[in-house]
Amino acid sequence: MHFDGMTPLESSLEARLCQDFLTRTEDEASLDLISAESLAETALFAVEGFEERSVGVLEMLANKACVSELVIARYDEHRGPNTKFRKRFDRAARKLAPSHWRTVHNTNDGSWFLQELSNIKSTRILFDITGASNRSLFGLLDAAVSSGREVLIAYSEAGEYWPTQNDWRTLRRELVAPDDLARVVDEKPWLFGYQHRCELVKGHEGYDSAGSARSLVAFLPFKPARLASVIGEEEYSAFVYVAGRPRLPENEWRLKALIEINADLTRGQRVLTMDTFGYRKAFKQLTDILFVEPALLNNFDVHLAPLGSKLQVVACWALSSIIRSVTVVTSVPLKYFPEAFSEGIGERWVVRLVAPIANKPV
Repeated sequence: MHFDGMTPLESSLEARLCQDFLTRTEDEASLDLISAESLAETALFAVEGFEERSVGVLEMLANKACVSELVIARYDEHRGPNTKFRKRFDRAARKLAPSHWRTVHNTNDGSWFLQELSNIKSTRILFDITGASNRSLFGLLDAAVSSGREVLIAYSEAGEYWPTQNDWRTLRRELVAPDDLARVVDEKPWLFGYQHRCELVKGHEGYDSAGSARSLVAFLPFKPARLASVIGEEEYSAFVYVAGRPRLPENEWRLKALIEINADLTRGQRVLTMDTFGYRKAFKQLTDILFVEPALLNNFDVHLAPLGSKLQVVACWALSSIIRSVTVVTSVPLKYFPEAFSEGIGERWVVRLVAPIANKPV
């Protein structure tokens, strides 16, 4: 087997490792498929967040069975956005693991998870990534791969994502001129504040070859300022932008809105569409970008900015774990607008974590 059109690069070790990863992975499945008997032998890890969906997996499982152990990572604050659903987290925890649950400090870099893995007895882990930040997810998945245990990843969608369609329609009517769109969106209290800084993702810094030009593969965010902070950090000779297509048909409008919001930054550059759901499909498309068309690895040092969905981030993590030269960068806001990330809880999913390199334990 080989990637379609990849004949010139079939001898590439990295390409073959990516192919091997795909053959060993499986698609996401409904969280409902996990049996009560399996949960009884499973240690559950979760991250307390400021979106309601961050408690969605715990509440679903609490109505189904008990787990052998439960660890909740939370920030050491008694008031604030990250405590909004704390009572619901604690209530679900008491049902899920009546005498075997605890909280730990969320270091937002994955180090808490690595430490806690050495303290649990269970050989099977279920890790709810919903409340984890995209930046910390890389360290968390690195730790999971090194655990030597069977690892499942759980994930909850939101009932409705921000901006809502009504918000978007209202904003479009309020524009004085089309050129104002990016500025107006950046000022809106959706998702992030406007001040951002670009950072390398720890453990996935990659490397650049001397004398080689750089290329950027960037996922479009709903805040153009996030992307602008990444673009302005380095001098890039080639760009591939990725716009996320929502899983549900009723959210299809978000794809067009995403492209329109970032038009000033992407003008004249390649913009590809990628499903926000399905990390295997995202991984396959990323490998095509690097090896097939436009085959960035042939001519450039590649930088990757995973500013998209959680499952797209999982695909980016796997790719950068296999191709160690890829530099992963992210945009970190100085201020969040936690009231305007999402509302409600949607579908909940689970998938078995596969080590990017076959001989690494999971």
